[in-house]
Amino acid sequence: MNNRYTKDEVVQFCHNLLKTAEEFDAQAQHFDSVKSGLLPWIQQTGSWGWLYNKPANQLLSEMVALSGKQLDSLLPSPEVMSQEPLHDQTLASMYEGVEVAEDNEALFMLMIIAWQGHSRAMEMFNQSMDELLSQVAAGSDEALFKAVLVDPAVMASPVVQGRIATGALMDDKGFFMALSKALTKAKPRRPAEKYDPIRYLVGVLDETGVLDNFAWDDICEIFVEHLGLYPHDSEDPYSGLKKLIKGIRAQSGKG
Repeated sequence: MNNRYTKDEVVQFCHNLLKTAEEFDAQAQHFDSVKSGLLPWIQQTGSWGWLYNKPANQLLSEMVALSGKQLDSLLPSPEVMSQEPLHDQTLASMYEGVEVAEDNEALFMLMIIAWQGHSRAMEMFNQSMDELLSQVAAGSDEALFKAVLVDPAVMASPVVQGRIATGALMDDKGFFMALSKALTKAKPRRPAEKYDPIRYLVGVLDETGVLDNFAWDDICEIFVEHLGLYPHDSEDPYSGLKKLIKGIRAQSGKG
């Protein structure tokens, strides 16, 4: 059993993480509704793709600093989030009082879009966009196509541009054919959306070490019995979930 957290505390932490993600999604949907208003800023500052070179945590810290907020007010510690439910008023207050200087507004908007990309990448592949780009820099076209599937704007990243330039120089038709499939979302396929919450939680729980020393049966009980994120109706749901989590970790290289 984990020395830092009880099973009940892990369940509470997960509930709060999911609730926080839902609130972010609600804010993002409002943001999506005014995207056309961002066109002048995009025309002025260019793509947000270059921001994916920044580690996700660094981007978040810089974005919060520009907003005049404190990071711990937006993102309570695991210790806090494992103790009691986050109330709706607390969640709403995370996004109140945001004040961005006029000359930083365009950059701030680009950062929000890039953070959405990081979040999608974590949900789809248990990796942030900068982690995928690190693999691209190491020679992985598979990681490049995953990043493009998440957000085609990543093609503005110098790492991706370098690979495209290499492909053009070497007349690499196979690469460009595969890139076109990623752009049209034909290949790679998006991982099953119904398991996005599991991928998201596994990523956060592994990153924070919350699951360290928990037995597989305890982990499966948390996801299946307490959170209801994996179906009970299979012959052996614990084995199915264990295989899924191992696959998530292996795919991201974090297993």
